[in-house]
Amino acid sequence: MKEFFETDFGSEIKGNITKTNKKYQGQSVYKVDKKIGNLKKNDQIYLDGLHKDHLEVFDSNGNLRTILNLDGTVNLDKYGKAVGRTLK
Repeated sequence: MKEFFETDFGSEIKGNITKTNKKYQGQSVYKVDKKIGNLKKNDQIYLDGLHKDHLEVFDSNGNLRTILNLDGTVNLDKYGKAVGRTLK
């Protein structure tokens, strides 16, 4: 996530997320503190560990909500492949 926080979108959300104790595929999960762009308050996000080219966004219940590219835009291709994924 360090490199992501150096991008424009990453620096925009950095001060508005809190690191949780959760991990998913070895990546730290963060909770969104306030709405920013396509992220809603209480969403949970993590940087994809395999490709490191997108954020997976889950609602507060752990259900996949969307996939965002590192610039904050929605990635419908990856979302279609991840539908049904949950965060525990």
